[in-house]
Amino acid sequence: FLYNFEKVMFFNYPIFKNVATLISGTAIAQIVLIVFQLILRRLFSPDIFGSFAVYMSIVGVLVILSTLRYEFAVVLPREDRNSNSIVAGGIFISFIINLTILIIILIFINPIVEFINFPKQYSYWLYFLPLSAFLFSTYQMFNYWLTRKASFRPIAINKVFRRLFEGTTQSGFGVFAINTGLVIGEIAGSVANVFAGIYQARKKGFTLKVVSVKKIKSSLKRYKGFPKYQALPAILNTASLMLPIIFINKFFSAENAGFYDLSKQILSVPLALITVSLSQVLLKDFSDKVNNNQTLTKNVLKTAGLLSVIIIPFMLIIIFFGRDIFGFVFSSIWTESGYYAALLVPAFAIQFIVSPISICFTVLEKLKKLAFWQIGYFILIMGLLFFTYLPIDKFLLLYTLINIFAYLVYFTMILSICKKYDKSL
Repeated sequence: FLYNFEKVMFFNYPIFKNVATLISGTAIAQIVLIVFQLILRRLFSPDIFGSFAVYMSIVGVLVILSTLRYEFAVVLPREDRNSNSIVAGGIFISFIINLTILIIILIFINPIVEFINFPKQYSYWLYFLPLSAFLFSTYQMFNYWLTRKASFRPIAINKVFRRLFEGTTQSGFGVFAINTGLVIGEIAGSVANVFAGIYQARKKGFTLKVVSVKKIKSSLKRYKGFPKYQALPAILNTASLMLPIIFINKFFSAENAGFYDLSKQILSVPLALITVSLSQVLLKDFSDKVNNNQTLTKNVLKTAGLLSVIIIPFMLIIIFFGRDIFGFVFSSIWTESGYYAALLVPAFAIQFIVSPISICFTVLEKLKKLAFWQIGYFILIMGLLFFTYLPIDKFLLLYTLINIFAYLVYFTMILSICKKYDKSL
């Protein structure tokens, strides 16, 4: 029975080795992250973590804007020289956009602080936003270049490298009660990541010698569909994931935002551990299948089934024992985060199942349909603004219900485009 189960569910899966490589590195990175969280949650208060969560939410949106989604195009060209040109062009675009953002922040810092209800004692953090976004987006370009080369081991190593630098720096500042330490640590981790990414990419053959302004323009023009159809919808989609923390900070309190942030951190462990890694591998694997005129639907259903089996036990544990676990592991101060986690875990579970296979939209270049869903999801999340009068637990429950509905629609759309593609072969 065990042999048959392994054969059907996982070990007979042709991309198992690549997924396992990425997951192993991600697992170590997540262990490092959790260990440092056990330290940091005792060094920094919930309101500081709430403010940092808002900061990182804004960074997440700016990263999407910075690259205009060209990182996904890095995997697609047949020739490396075109891919190299996309990397160079993407980094240049990111630099210009983040320089513009810095100027805007310098001019409008006070209105921005008031609009998002950011604590004034930490308002100077916002000046670091463009730097954080530029560093992260730069690494993303090299990360997808490594994905193109199926260099999943270096990607896994880089994840651990980042977490070690980030956590060590944050803890060091925390010991001396320097509140800016969370932001400085994040930047330190990104700097380490960028240098590691450049080093690994060069080892695998990346070079700027074949890059020219003409080739950059040509390559960016070839894949203009990504910024044209994906940049704005992707920003809206990322904003949809980040807006809850901003809403909670603005309409409830920084302390509530801190509790939400910890619950999100822990619930995101399966997403970070498996979903992100699997997405990268599927991007490569599904692209190869399309180039070789092979079907996709069977692989999509198998992946969704496997992810469902993995996530259901995790979801049940959080629902029934969340408060006790959070209180025991992070101290009684953070028990409320366990209650939030129990309310939110179904939303994270369905994201865990559907997000990896959504790469089909990119592989099949169905970017308009993906944009349609992303815009619709953003509208649904914005609808939470009409319910900020609710108690925090009811607000979070409504957020969960919105996610379940939206991702069921998402899954249906993925199956639809894959079946149409299969029939066209």
